Amino acid sequence: MPSPTAEQLAGFAGSTLDSAGIRGQDAPGLALALAKTTAQALAMFLNQAQVLPGIPASAPPPANSGSTAGPGKLLSPPAGPTAEQLESVALADLKGEGIAGANAPDLAKVIAGSLAQAIELFTAQVQVAPGIAISGLVTSSPGNLI
Repeated sequence: MPSPTAEQLAGFAGSTLDSAGIRGQDAPGLALALAKTTAQALAMFLNQAQVLPGIPASAPPPANSGSTAGPGKLLSPPAGPTAEQLESVALADLKGEGIAGANAPDLAKVIAGSLAQAIELFTAQVQVAPGIAISGLVTSSPGNLI
């Protein structure tokens, strides 16, 4: 499953800024920079995320087929991008939207830290749902997150 694109996230970012009372000539650029950085962070996460081995399963012989019988976990943090990895991305996205100045690096640091923390919390809390099909002692269908 691909991560959402910046274009898909821009409207949400703009609405969130607006509802927080952040308006003005730079608000649309800020929303787009947030959307771009978030999309990049999610893409990095999906490229790095791994499911830990050890999901309980039932695949009795002779067919060696069945399904997973219990939940699984994602690899513990840092399974996704770190704040340090995202900070330069955030700063470039801000500058690309014309948001510069003495505090732009600080804003990039806050954006990067928030995204990295959100991904870390997600990774620590989410589980892989039971019920993944097994055929020949190997999973043979995709799983869902719960």
